[in-house]
Amino acid sequence: MNDRLRPELRELAVKIATSYARSNPVSVEALPSVIVLAYQGLEACVAPPPPPPPEPVKRGRRTTKAVVKPRGRGRPAASR
Repeated sequence: MNDRLRPELRELAVKIATSYARSNPVSVEALPSVIVLAYQGLEACVAPPPPPPPEPVKRGRRTTKAVVKPRGRGRPAASR
């Protein structure tokens, strides 16, 4: 990750944690973990996306049915 973004992310994480703590009951002991969670969430937002999964191998269509060959043109059908 770009080192220039880290201080900005830290500042945003502190602002998020402060805002959260104002609206929700958070103990003094839990405040550092709230800041860490906010920071990790911001890091995940700016991280590059994972590579796409590899394309599945395409296989030919397999059939177990017998192949019926068409009769030639001009040949009359056999009568019963």
